[in-house]
Amino acid sequence: MILLDDNFATIVSGIEEGRLIFDNLKKVIAYTFTKNLVELLPFLLYVVADVPLALSTITILCIDLGTDIVPSISYAYEKIEADILKRPPRKKTDKMVTSQMVTLCYGQVAMLEASGAIFAYTVVMTENGFWPSRLVGLREAWESKSVNDLRDSYGQEWTYEQ
Repeated sequence: MILLDDNFATIVSGIEEGRLIFDNLKKVIAYTFTKNLVELLPFLLYVVADVPLALSTITILCIDLGTDIVPSISYAYEKIEADILKRPPRKKTDKMVTSQMVTLCYGQVAMLEASGAIFAYTVVMTENGFWPSRLVGLREAWESKSVNDLRDSYGQEWTYEQ
């Protein structure tokens, strides 16, 4: 730390600011980890189980640009927490990304969000006549412009434009 004056309050302010930056960066990293896995899991389902995509890749990119950047930036500018100076000092060996953070982000929060998203996708597709058992392996016929008689679970025919 480089001091530009001889005021003790400057040291306290510098420590407070350093802790705030460290905390806010951890929040941004945790948010980014979580949202990226939630976007990746439906695509893996698309590739592995041949399930039709809910949104096109361009739509997902637009959602990222329109809605994910603002929350990420807002985490970086969060206000100071009341107990920030009451905490013990960090060790020099403390890391920004810990195994506990990765477990929480990927193992719990992202899986819960992805499960909710896949459930919502399944409900919408079921309401439109495509039961989950019918969705598996449907991707090629779903994306083909030449298939104009795609049958849903109720036997109704769908065209590409529908």
